[in-house]
Amino acid sequence: MKVSIITPTYNSALTLEKTLRSVFNQDYKNVEHIIVDNASSDDTLKIVHQIYANKENQLKIISEKDKGIADAFNKGIKAATGEIVAILNSDDFYIDTSVLSRVVNAFQQNNTDFVHGNMVFVDELYGADVRHPLLCPITKAFPFNHPAFFVHHTLYKRVGLFKENYRLTMDFEWVCRLYQTPLELKYKGEYLSGAPLVSMSSGGASWKMELRSIDEIELALREHHFWGIQAFYFQNLRRLRIRIKLLMEKMGITFLVKIWRRLKWK
Repeated sequence: MKVSIITPTYNSALTLEKTLRSVFNQDYKNVEHIIVDNASSDDTLKIVHQIYANKENQLKIISEKDKGIADAFNKGIKAATGEIVAILNSDDFYIDTSVLSRVVNAFQQNNTDFVHGNMVFVDELYGADVRHPLLCPITKAFPFNHPAFFVHHTLYKRVGLFKENYRLTMDFEWVCRLYQTPLELKYKGEYLSGAPLVSMSSGGASWKMELRSIDEIELALREHHFWGIQAFYFQNLRRLRIRIKLLMEKMGITFLVKIWRRLKWK
């Protein structure tokens, strides 16, 4: 099975090399790496060509202005020729060289629409922790770790691409379309427990604008008729936690947030 990895970039020279090498050095070799570049003005594309200098056949580059993250994701999906499609952002990377082998084996051994797993979440302020997918109702939170989410390409044909009017939580809205009810998943997924698949950094847009991202989550839940008492409770509880976290940061008592995160992701 061929794997297509999509990496959106924009002036990503400071972080991109580790991302690229984590794909390039995989022991599974039937891979294409699709770089969707938003017309970077730094050395982003120069670094891409340096890493893939001897294997340009594994590389596709789309370099043009896009209309946002969802647009970049969609360009990559449309260009992908692999049976398996994954999105790896330009400051994230695969944990070890066997990740894609594990993922492909899971697809081959199981009749599954997607494979997902654990990830390491790295926060400069609060440290790093291993995050397991919550596998919770969509009304509560995102059930999966999107950076550690690998999709059979036919699922995009059935569910559709990402909606470009969602600027921060297009992945959450997409997962909403997987669900038939708030508690029931229509499509079959395979969870790879054990070692994390991906290391994710906290610098993404949705982490910088957490309250705005919850507004978009509420919009998606309402759009897909999942909004109700349970969703109202959980999403407003998240808003409250974020406000408390921001207040603690201003007061310099971030150690309480560190303790809470350790307990949550233990």
